[in-house]
Amino acid sequence: MFVIATALPINIGVLAFVGAFLVGTLLAGDTTKEIIAGFPSGLFLTLAGITWLFALAQNNGTIDWLVRAAVRAVKGRIALIPWIMFFIAALLTSIGAVTPGAVAIVAPIALSFAFRYHISPLMMGMMVAQGASAGAFSPIGIFGGITNGVVTRAGLPINELVTFFASFGANFICVLILFFLLGGRQLMKMRVDFNETTTKVPHLEISRPATGPQIFGDSEAQALTAEIGEGTGGDPNKLSSDPESPAATAIRSRS
Repeated sequence: MFVIATALPINIGVLAFVGAFLVGTLLAGDTTKEIIAGFPSGLFLTLAGITWLFALAQNNGTIDWLVRAAVRAVKGRIALIPWIMFFIAALLTSIGAVTPGAVAIVAPIALSFAFRYHISPLMMGMMVAQGASAGAFSPIGIFGGITNGVVTRAGLPINELVTFFASFGANFICVLILFFLLGGRQLMKMRVDFNETTTKVPHLEISRPATGPQIFGDSEAQALTAEIGEGTGGDPNKLSSDPESPAATAIRSRS
């Protein structure tokens, strides 16, 4: 499964279903009902729901607002900005964001503040990465939900909050040490006036509709897209709704 999914653009989850039915029916003698019963449908619905909710909160600007409000709340204390990014990343993963997704969203925002206020980019990056890891084992987080579900089904004792706070505490200690090693003491002496311009947050969408001729399966138009874009000065990755646009005219002349 891992080899095939690595070499070919095939989802490993689909391969797992195929493998489960092949092994289950041909080798283990299981019935279809028994094989399907092994799939954690309740966990799947939980993960799908919280992932959708997180995507909605990100794309409608809620996370942008949260970052701006948090930065303004520090009232010009530069040393608190890295910690704001740490806790925001932890919050996102604790409510259901996947760890790489949270890092991908918060890191550009954090690094923009790092370069703007002369904060160590390494410190800021580690704050975001460790923050995302710190919140990942929340009872409603993805990693926490998977871990707690597996341990419970195995009949082993588990305290969901202890697991979460143990992970959070370990990551917090790591970034606390990094904060002072990478210039945090100097940042504690710095102050700046925040306003609407200095706290501007770039909005990043984690999902958007597909565009371009490839969505219609037109391989010939897709192959000509870059050439047409260069020749007309238009956007080669966006379909034009104007039938008289240079790009549309070029496509018609080619066909």
